[in-house]
Amino acid sequence: MKRLRRRVALALLAATAVGPVAADSPAPKRDWRQEKCFRYGRDWDEALRRFGRDGLSAGFLAGNGAFLKAGCVASKPICPKTARDRKLADALAIRVVNEGMSPTFLPFDCPPR
Repeated sequence: MKRLRRRVALALLAATAVGPVAADSPAPKRDWRQEKCFRYGRDWDEALRRFGRDGLSAGFLAGNGAFLKAGCVASKPICPKTARDRKLADALAIRVVNEGMSPTFLPFDCPPR
């Protein structure tokens, strides 16, 4: 009985000793392009929660969805057409710069008039 208690105690000690080490292990590193895309996706989701979708054009929503799905490689530029599109694009541009990214990362561009 005494040996069993000792074994249980040692097993519990070993399990708790390994737990924090595994929990403190850093997440796998992303390259800078992946990190920028991760940040943009997080910021896009938060912006939609805060601003909502009302007043955003279907093209703006679809374009951003396609941009994120493609790993933030723009196949074609997204033109913010409505006032709400532009307001959201401006908010995202500020977030991008505040996070140390270049605004050239953003997929926003409109053809000349």
